[in-house]
Amino acid sequence: MTCLICGAPEVEAHFGAPRIISRDCSSIALTASNWQKMQAKRGDMFNKTLDQTNYYELSCVMREDCRMVWQVVENLFPMVTSNLRRMDREALLRNFLPKWSVLTAAIDMERNVQRYAKYNNLPDCQKLLVDFYQVSMPPQYKMSPEKILEVFSPILNYYGQRVILPIYAKNLDKAELMALALIILFDGAYTNISVECSEMCRKVRNLIFRELKGYQMDKNYDEMQFIDTLDTLNTIEKGEKKFMEELLVCDMHHVRLHDDYRLLMRELNG
Repeated sequence: MTCLICGAPEVEAHFGAPRIISRDCSSIALTASNWQKMQAKRGDMFNKTLDQTNYYELSCVMREDCRMVWQVVENLFPMVTSNLRRMDREALLRNFLPKWSVLTAAIDMERNVQRYAKYNNLPDCQKLLVDFYQVSMPPQYKMSPEKILEVFSPILNYYGQRVILPIYAKNLDKAELMALALIILFDGAYTNISVECSEMCRKVRNLIFRELKGYQMDKNYDEMQFIDTLDTLNTIEKGEKKFMEELLVCDMHHVRLHDDYRLLMRELNG
């Protein structure tokens, strides 16, 4: 068989499409390529530091970032995504948001280090945090700097030390990171999606697992690399749980939340 995209010979049929594609044109390879093309737009979206924005505005940016991933996915799996009910699509994106927030923080680690380079001491970092949360609250509920640091610093420290840095330290390449992005997007384990959507997710994930394994074999990576890459999902899950805790804490302290976040809390907390 011949790849209908690049013309490569001796390729295998892939799930969900009549086309036959080579590994160079695989879902993860194409996702990585298309994602790279969006980095200029993402750079503009995330150009503000925390003291220049607020929680609600940042959540809107994260939602747009998730939808950019979905645009890439629609091009990869048109036969799959075109048949999705709108409610399932929106639920997948809501479920994806906490995990993508964690993964993209590791993906953008080097850019973020440069962006926050001027905050090079503890007092500056603390002021940054205080300014961000104070402007995210209504004036009548504004917390003191001391209380903000007491409540929110442990959450951010957890993200950095237990989630973001461990993922970054794995030094995964772009294709591996995009494979993880597709795996966490097509997670059929949630109860807010239909049975049909859950089954579709299972098939797509199985495809991505096979492509990831094949990609790493082609790169002559160590056999343990596949297991180590998938182990990242456990770290992302820890970050997702902390994200949901953060939303509850924000809600308790009157931080303005996007409606999608509130809906996500209701869905995942029953």
